[in-house]
Amino acid sequence: MDSRKGCGDKTRTQKQVCEIFNTKYPNRRISQSRVSRIENKFCEFGNFTDIPKSGRKRILDDEQKFDILLDIQDNLHKPTRQVAVDNDDR
Repeated sequence: MDSRKGCGDKTRTQKQVCEIFNTKYPNRRISQSRVSRIENKFCEFGNFTDIPKSGRKRILDDEQKFDILLDIQDNLHKPTRQVAVDNDDR
């Protein structure tokens, strides 16, 4: 893969992109490997959005949603994963 990408007549290496980003956003640092993964995703899929996950999507009815909301309200400090486990077979 060509290590230099750009827009119009401007091309930059992944290292340069990383340096520019980190200078512009010092509180949101990015690594060169992250720049590489973003570039690879764009080259493969043509955009930056995540590809759909495999598996069946879970659809909740209104009663299940209500039960989950009640569980959260009654147990404000319960971890989200535990709420999911407790309400998985309802």
